[in-house]
Amino acid sequence: MTPEETKLLEDGISSLQGRLPTGWTISKSTRTVPGPIPSDPQTRVDRAVDLKGPQSSWITFVVEAKRIFQPRDVERIVPPGVSQTLRSLSNNTPILVIAPWLSPRTQELLSASNINYVDLTGNIRITVEYPVFYFQTAGATRDPNPPERPVARVRGPKAARLVRLLADVKPPYGVREIAQVANLNPGYVSKLLDTLDSEALIDRSTRGQVSDIDYAKLLRRWTESYEVFKTNDVITFLSPQGAETALQRLSSLDIYGRAVVTGSFAAVRRAPVAAPAMLLAYCKNIGEVAKDLELLPATSGANVALLTPVDDVVWERTQTVDGVLYAADSQVVVDCLTGNGRMPAEGEALLSWMVKNESIWRASSINALQLRDTE
Repeated sequence: MTPEETKLLEDGISSLQGRLPTGWTISKSTRTVPGPIPSDPQTRVDRAVDLKGPQSSWITFVVEAKRIFQPRDVERIVPPGVSQTLRSLSNNTPILVIAPWLSPRTQELLSASNINYVDLTGNIRITVEYPVFYFQTAGATRDPNPPERPVARVRGPKAARLVRLLADVKPPYGVREIAQVANLNPGYVSKLLDTLDSEALIDRSTRGQVSDIDYAKLLRRWTESYEVFKTNDVITFLSPQGAETALQRLSSLDIYGRAVVTGSFAAVRRAPVAAPAMLLAYCKNIGEVAKDLELLPATSGANVALLTPVDDVVWERTQTVDGVLYAADSQVVVDCLTGNGRMPAEGEALLSWMVKNESIWRASSINALQLRDTE
């Protein structure tokens, strides 16, 4: 290990020791483990630690200590991507990742791969079958020492446009294609794709094209910086005859193109959970739509919420059903997941439906999307 990794290992041991249950200790291992040197197969290495508990029980871990450990690094320590050195050292010994900070996405991937981890802010998860040991604590959700080099964040209207396109259209496609369709600067697209790639939310070919997307995880990632009732401007109303009547009036009045329905009434078309109670719609002019629907301003007991969107992306890839304009499923699911009441459950149901019915809502290519838009 380098001096930096050695220092990180020592800091990780100290951080974990201060949080362990009574009777448990952790220290650098004095045991020998299968090493990478053929002439010395029982090499004592400096990247192993022992977790010792009551009644002389102990567990040895092979340590992977890195100053920066990103989601994409998880692939490197999981077979078949695991390095030959680490493979020869581990020999079925559990792995412990130590880093100054691990993002929520990194923690998720490590947990899914049954890899233990410790970061110096207190994000810890260690689980071993024998002897039985389970320990988990939560630390910082944001990097307390972010890198000096600025990176594109999954936040704001421009990120929303790119995320929506990645979710709505199957790859492959390149930076310039994305930039043209999403009306974004190619430089910005390239930087944000780098961020998504580092978080293992997309895969890219050797030529830089997007080749695969985990759109379910990508949409969840967007919800970390977006909330339907906070990101957009919202005014609530009461429809005296009920939200269902207000929805029906949308199709009968001359409102087409001026309001697009999202939230519960949009989600229930795909994955019914319960009868929707509140109508949500994005509007180009809230005052005009509220007047045409004969809505009454209401701060309590409201059953209609009209929103001024933070970006016009909400009008992209809409669908018309019985004269009503509905937002794209990718927009609806994020709005529901970040809503209130039953909305998160409706969002989960819709996302499950999307995974099972991808061919219904997702365009097969950029060309197919453009052809559909011109029809």
